[in-house]
Amino acid sequence: MKNIIMLFVLVSALVIGQSCAPKTDEAKIELTAAESKEATAKLTKLKTADEIAVTRAKIAKASAEKEAQRKLAIVEKAKATPTYKDASGKIVYYKAEVDPSYTGGFDELRKYLRDNLTYPEAAREKGYEGTVFVDFIVDEKGRIRDVVASDVVGEEVDISFKEESVRVVAAMPGWKAGRQNGKSVDAAYSIPITFQLAN
Repeated sequence: MKNIIMLFVLVSALVIGQSCAPKTDEAKIELTAAESKEATAKLTKLKTADEIAVTRAKIAKASAEKEAQRKLAIVEKAKATPTYKDASGKIVYYKAEVDPSYTGGFDELRKYLRDNLTYPEAAREKGYEGTVFVDFIVDEKGRIRDVVASDVVGEEVDISFKEESVRVVAAMPGWKAGRQNGKSVDAAYSIPITFQLAN
């Protein structure tokens, strides 16, 4: 009788142990899967951050190259002929002796752009970044006219970047006009506007 009771206890312990084992293994598997997902998410974020850094470096390099090319092209045009006539027949200088300047200087221009530029929502959702070069004329009274988004840099530059760049430049307050031979003149000008998401 004692042997039967011992055998019963031993079988019961074995059955109980086996029924608990799969649950423990499942819990370990679930925990391991959760840890794996977390590690993958961290890796993806790191990879994404690395990819973003590489993309931004490419955009910055391409923007600098494009800006240098554009400046060289303007110098070449100005050498060939210093002026051109716009659609209304007004004389515009490619490069005046004294370039037009934003009232308050470059820092105020950056502040104006920062305060007034709106990142297009669709481009934000898609993670698009890039630079738009905006050409315009500063007339003899310092008013902005003939604003055009001419060149873009970036793998996925959204059309909304161009539209927003033109909008914000066209709405700028008055500039100091360019000067030629001591007189205010209409002068062409260009600025790059970079759209970059916050980290």
